[in-house]
Amino acid sequence: MADKWQAQYNFWSGFGVTAYEEHSVPDEAPFPYITYQAVTSNFADSVSVSASIWTRSYSWETADSISDNIQESLKDGGTLQPYDGGVIWVTPGFPFSQSMDDPTDDVIKRKFISVTLNFA
Repeated sequence: MADKWQAQYNFWSGFGVTAYEEHSVPDEAPFPYITYQAVTSNFADSVSVSASIWTRSYSWETADSISDNIQESLKDGGTLQPYDGGVIWVTPGFPFSQSMDDPTDDVIKRKFISVTLNFA
């Protein structure tokens, strides 16, 4: 089984693209990929966190599709990510997804995702 950190990685890497903790992205990471905030908290605590979907394209199609897949996984009340000694209940935040640009590269398309992690 996984610990709390691995459970978060398992969630974010479950959408067909590589996921990295936001402070651990290799310099030459190929697009598309997801970066996420890795956090931990006590039993029964809820923590709002964010992730970003990064693509390099003139189109939003890939970023939109990955965002839609994540949102679909959270419909009907969220999803559970088990770990040793508990579970993380992942629910959508508000707003769930926002389109953003990258001031250093106009071809990079970024989706900013908000979720809530409920530790139990």
